[in-house]
Amino acid sequence: MLILSPKEEEESTEIQEFELGIIGLGPAGLTSAIYASRAGINVVCIGRDYGGQMGLALEIENYPGFENISGIELTDKMKDQAEKFGTTIVFGEVDKAEKTADNRFLIKTDMGNYLVKALILATGGRHMELNVPGEKDFVGKGVSYCATCDAAFFKEKTVIVVGSGDAAATGTLALSSVGAKKIFWVSRSDYLKCEKIYIDRANAKENIEILYNKQVTEIKGTNTVEEVLFQDGTSLNVDGIFAEIGAIPNIEIAEMLGVELENGLIKIDDDCNTNVSGIFSAGDVTSKIKNPLSRQVTTSVGLATIAALTAAEYLEARFTTQ
Repeated sequence: MLILSPKEEEESTEIQEFELGIIGLGPAGLTSAIYASRAGINVVCIGRDYGGQMGLALEIENYPGFENISGIELTDKMKDQAEKFGTTIVFGEVDKAEKTADNRFLIKTDMGNYLVKALILATGGRHMELNVPGEKDFVGKGVSYCATCDAAFFKEKTVIVVGSGDAAATGTLALSSVGAKKIFWVSRSDYLKCEKIYIDRANAKENIEILYNKQVTEIKGTNTVEEVLFQDGTSLNVDGIFAEIGAIPNIEIAEMLGVELENGLIKIDDDCNTNVSGIFSAGDVTSKIKNPLSRQVTTSVGLATIAALTAAEYLEARFTTQ
């Protein structure tokens, strides 16, 4: 029987009950769903960003078993597999999550409310902004945070990609492959942090130029982006700019639930337990993946496997089979 406080009773609508709730529809969330559902657990997997960061990738070449696959295709395969084993997928925004009086968890979303006995946080991250004048004025008008998503709109255009990691690298190459006239790949330091194979590929492209020690200070234009200024007093006339400078971890739900953080990430042990009994975590949002270069689909999948199996053990030990 669900035990709610008077306030919860007042706010509640129809509540659907599951054994395990997973927040996040990226590789960590969907992998957790696959493993948990195969173990016979009744699972609901909830998220807003389909595929997470993986879903934005134009090409993935380092996921075992696939020489080349798009992020959205791999997401579809994971979702279909999870659903095959019984996972309920919900495309919705999580507004609130809280512990109930009987030590379960109530997840409130714009698609309904869900009561679960255990919870896996696989919330990933969202794109960082440049935080410079003009940026917000031109979002969708030349300013983008996903080159692989929007590359096709910049065929025969001149653009800038800001960033030095794998996301910036794959975005730059995506723009080159769709026929951008010129791509300036800009790093604020004197080196690039991405895999060397991407640098080699970029250097082999005639329409890519790598610029080091450049920091964007302002974005100008009229109706769309026309000019980008740098800290050294130089500027470039361009049609667009892509900020691929990393991600901000989505820790808001964790904070609501009193989950301990470490350096801004969800702190977990080797079995993906958090400090809150019944809450587990996996993927890029966790403290286990400290090196940005290690934030890969495969590492998220590995942690998600552990999280699901640990959650299954918790449910078996904590709750009687119904």
